[in-house]
Amino acid sequence: MPSSQQLKLNVCDCSRIHLTYGSITLHFEKEEFLAYATQLTRMAAQVTNTAGFRRAPSLADAKATTCH
Repeated sequence: MPSSQQLKLNVCDCSRIHLTYGSITLHFEKEEFLAYATQLTRMAAQVTNTAGFRRAPSLADAKATTCH
């Protein structure tokens, strides 16, 4: 993560959790955040155990696929 874009986690008075990365803020209820964190942990383990990433199809390769 670039030092200019720090990851911030805040719990506000409304009991919501705010996860901020750069200019993006995600708002969660506690249960939602815990489920999200669990899924990210699983994905991180998969990436760690993967020898390499699959190449994402380019727009020329993918007739019906849209990235982002």
